[in-house]
Amino acid sequence: MGPSSSNIPPAVDVVIPVYGERPEALAATLSACVKQEYPIARIFVVDDGSPEPVSLPDWAQTCPQISLLRLPQNQGISGARNAAIARSDAPLLACINTEVLPDPDWLPTCVSYLSNHPGVCACYTRLIPQSPKRLLTRWRMRFLETKFGEQSGPTPFAPGHAVLFRREAVAAVGGYDPNYRLHHEDSNICFRMKAAGWETHYVAQSRCISIQADSLEQLSKKELRERGWYSPEEGSLANLYVSICKLTFIRVGRNVVKGRFYLLPVDAAIWATALWIATTRTLRASRRFVA
Repeated sequence: MGPSSSNIPPAVDVVIPVYGERPEALAATLSACVKQEYPIARIFVVDDGSPEPVSLPDWAQTCPQISLLRLPQNQGISGARNAAIARSDAPLLACINTEVLPDPDWLPTCVSYLSNHPGVCACYTRLIPQSPKRLLTRWRMRFLETKFGEQSGPTPFAPGHAVLFRREAVAAVGGYDPNYRLHHEDSNICFRMKAAGWETHYVAQSRCISIQADSLEQLSKKELRERGWYSPEEGSLANLYVSICKLTFIRVGRNVVKGRFYLLPVDAAIWATALWIATTRTLRASRRFVA
């Protein structure tokens, strides 16, 4: 989609997958979307088989551009996004996670960037926390999130918090790979689009706000996913112990050298909680197997 002489802006559809997130977080994300300074054609909220069926906030139920799609069973984040993408015919697709609030200029900034960079298939902007002083949030932003600079340009992939895609590029690679149910779905689709001749760029001129309610359990589970451990059936507990212990040792060393002593208790707590979660899951699985 190069620069066009037409005054009609390209249509944009928004995809928001939901699985058990806080209702107030979904409401905040939807509110941020409808406040964009660029017209949105449709907003698809995909209930990915949540334990408790997702409900739209009252005001959103009467909004004609917002629709709720319920999947009969959990398909993972890739399958949920694909289900909505299949129902969209807009030339541009914005995939946004709950607990992410794009600034009002996010969409016009990203649309303009794609319009001026014909070889770019996906772009994203910085993510900043709503509560940057919270200790767990500071730890997450340093160790589990992408680093955001001051210059726009090419990047290996677009982190999945909020990404604007060209539909033609998404269609060319067959959408998200449903095998990536929880993690790395964002890098996978971008790597496949890159192999097809497209680029992914970071746009420094706008931002999204993260309202994620960081908890020790939540961050520990994300740490397990980062290490490639999803369940006892899919990963070795012994290998996980080695990987997490090594990584924690490196983090502690860097925090000491940099004088970030306030992060040392979080390093220890994440290490202990992650290993506790993995160990208890493995023990439960072994008991079921024996039974």
